[in-house]
Amino acid sequence: MKNKNMKLYFAIIALTLASMSSCGIKRPSKVSGDVKETNFNKLSQDLLLNLKANKSVTAIQKQLAGLTEDELEKGLPLDEQRKAFWLNIYNGYIIAILKKDKSQFDDRTDFFGKKQIDIAGNLLSFDDIENGMIRKSQFKFGLGYVGKLFPPSFERHLRVDQRDFRIHFAINCGAKSCPPVRVFYAKTVNNQLENATKVYLKRFTTYKKDANVAETSTLMSWFRGDFGGKGGTKKILKEYQLIPVESNPSITYGSYDWTLDIDNFAE
Repeated sequence: MKNKNMKLYFAIIALTLASMSSCGIKRPSKVSGDVKETNFNKLSQDLLLNLKANKSVTAIQKQLAGLTEDELEKGLPLDEQRKAFWLNIYNGYIIAILKKDKSQFDDRTDFFGKKQIDIAGNLLSFDDIENGMIRKSQFKFGLGYVGKLFPPSFERHLRVDQRDFRIHFAINCGAKSCPPVRVFYAKTVNNQLENATKVYLKRFTTYKKDANVAETSTLMSWFRGDFGGKGGTKKILKEYQLIPVESNPSITYGSYDWTLDIDNFAE
């Protein structure tokens, strides 16, 4: 029975990949009205600010663990608030955990999949936060084309409503090729993400006119569905003026440096 279920699951994935290969770029709707900072946003900001200043974050971690799901859901009603909160939590716990035990990074699959982050009484992994909360319940190995079939209720209640390709240039995984760590604020998160995207793509994108080839970050391959495939990737590179508007180059992806770097804060 288990084998049949697994075959059915992978068949669904294959069909979904085939049917969604032309999905567009994942970008959120424009914000209407003011976005306010909340106490929960401030808590996530303080986590990073303390880490940057080499201060203890134990008390903040206890506060985060002691929250309730209901108050967190009601206290973060907007995507901008949730996005800023979860980005700070992800990046903060990467630093906090690896500062205590750098050896965890030796087995990255286990590190990112291990449930070791206590938020509102729920133990989460980095995979849970990235693919569940920030990417709206995407299957980790679905390349951005396959959503989770049965996300847990905590995830459904606290995840963002809209996917945003720019978050990939804000999530710091602890390695040298990761985007630098920024403290995200709900009221400015969209402008911050826009700036982070420009800076990161400029650093990792090269265009060779004679060969008609554009090389960019391998992040755009790992999560290609979020970027609308190679067609969407070209549109994004044109939008950020990294390749000519009239060009139609082949897209290649650079290597990724997994050397540990946990003090990479943006200026």
